[in-house]
Amino acid sequence: MAPEMAVGYVIGVIPSLAATAVHFWFHKKKLKSSAFQQLQTNLASIHKFWSESQSRILALEDGSSEQDQEAFKKSLAIMGTLFAFLSWMGFIFNIIVLWSVHSLAVTRLEQKVFASDLCKRTLSASEVQALVAEIEA
Repeated sequence: MAPEMAVGYVIGVIPSLAATAVHFWFHKKKLKSSAFQQLQTNLASIHKFWSESQSRILALEDGSSEQDQEAFKKSLAIMGTLFAFLSWMGFIFNIIVLWSVHSLAVTRLEQKVFASDLCKRTLSASEVQALVAEIEA
């Protein structure tokens, strides 16, 4: 009985890690999207950036955007590792988190930002400032 349980546990690690890989793929896809790139370009004109780890607009400092991306990736890696140790239960939790993060847990601020002109076209710094003030109000 014990060898079968061990095999079941080990086999469960694979889909759990695959679900984590899907998290990373969705994140990479979002970062490379034209809307996200346009958003970051527009926000950079007023020395701000969109923080994926905090889902809000923050002040742009030296390396802050890269640090935010690394923090987001690190949290995904830690979560994926912990879920991998939980095997099949970790896979189920991972799928629940994946679904909620990409469907349910999108903040109103994020919805407003990604529906605005900040993500659609290049704007002047004054237009960006006005849109950011309107969105954050």
